[in-house]
Formats: sequence, structure tokens, C-alpha cells
Amino acid sequence: MLSLFFGLTLVFVTTGVATAEPSRQNATPLSDQNYTLAYKQSVEEDKPLMVVVGAPYCPACQVLKQTTIANMKRSGELDQVSVAVVDRDAEPELAKQLMADENMIPQIIVFSKTADGHWSRRRLMGYQPVQPVRSLLQKVRELGRG
Repeated sequence: MLSLFFGLTLVFVTTGVATAEPSRQNATPLSDQNYTLAYKQSVEEDKPLMVVVGAPYCPACQVLKQTTIANMKRSGELDQVSVAVVDRDAEPELAKQLMADENMIPQIIVFSKTADGHWSRRRLMGYQPVQPVRSLLQKVRELGRG
């Protein structure tokens, strides 16, 4: 049974089924926000920077973006952070720096300033439902208050 799953996964990946673009009604501006713009916004507005690193062929990455991140964006939970999406294959050097030699995708990496002005880096690896992301952002807010 497990080999059937892997076989079907391979078929989806090689035929492009797993990389199909989401329908326009599920699309969010998140997909348009690149790292450079999000970083600039983070600095200008003094917001934490949340980076989602993934790849188009990664089913967990697509589900993370289309469910968890999209739902949090729609609910306003991401209004206090700048969000960027980095495609590991399209921007391999940037992804390598952000992922700090941990190749597992997807990754959610949050950079924020602490109360004493130092930068903090926290991350979640693998698919995440809303609650762990929400908890991570709460920790970031607490760090910023000192």
C-alpha cells in the first residue's frame, strides 16, 4: 500500500498535477510578495518578517500556503507581520541562507527584533496547521515587548 502511495505521488509530481496553480478564488496577495519587498516592508513598518520557504512540487508546501497561511491572512492574523514566499528552486541561494542548512520543506521562518534590539530567528518545519503558527507569532510578540 505504501508503494502505491509513493507511486501515485511520483506520477502527480512528474505529470504536474501536484504543481497545478490554485484557482483564482483561493489566490491571495501572499503569492505575489517576494522576499525583497517583504523585507523592505518589515524594516519600514518595524514588523517581524515571516518567510515561507517551499517548492511548487511539494504538496505539503502548497497545502500550507493554500490553507494555513491563506486562512490566517484572510482572518487578519498576519496583518502585524510582513510575509514572503521563497521558492527554494527559483531562489536557491536565498533559500539556503534562510533555511540555515536544514533542507526540509516547507519551513516558516520568523525574524523579529527583541526588546533589546537584537534579531531573533524562529522557525517551524513541515506542514503546520494554524495553531502552531499562531503560537509562534505570539512568542514573537512577547519577545518584542521584553
